[in-house]
Amino acid sequence: MEQLDWMARVSKTVARELRRHRQARGMSAQQLADACEALGAPIPRTVISNIENGRRGQITFAEVCLLAAALKIPPTVLGFPVGYLEEVEYLPGKMASPLEAADWWNGEPGAEEWALTALRKHHRLESQIRRLYKQIWEQAIADYRWQGEPGGPEASAAREVAEELTAELHELRDEIAGRGLVLPPLPGLDRPA
Repeated sequence: MEQLDWMARVSKTVARELRRHRQARGMSAQQLADACEALGAPIPRTVISNIENGRRGQITFAEVCLLAAALKIPPTVLGFPVGYLEEVEYLPGKMASPLEAADWWNGEPGAEEWALTALRKHHRLESQIRRLYKQIWEQAIADYRWQGEPGGPEASAAREVAEELTAELHELRDEIAGRGLVLPPLPGLDRPA
């Protein structure tokens, strides 16, 4: 019985947040239904209305994902209303702040052995490297230095950090491949042959 009560409480939170975010975007229930249909999986306006008004007791994981995509928000936002509540019940009888519950759902912080943790680190390193190279390039353009590599101490320091991060990224890629995981593409930052 406790599990059913908990599921009903979670569904009520999702329904409240669905309405909050739909209205914040100035969308009618019909516009949200149309947005779901445009994503390839229609949810009729009446179903959206029934969810929001509590006439539909449960909402599926797939529906939460689709509605969140139609609202252009992460699904976590619908289940864990960060900034709107002090606590949420993320499991039966388990309370936490919405941010702590959202972090739990998103696997943060992640254990080192998780593929999720390794691939997040990969993404973070790749983003840092690309930002550094973009910064070097933009500085070169700003300085009108068109002959070869950009110069100056800032560009040199940024290039050195980018090279160190690139080495770290390739070590991580070796670890990821060694674990049998799928390597993300790395255009422009591949190892030299």
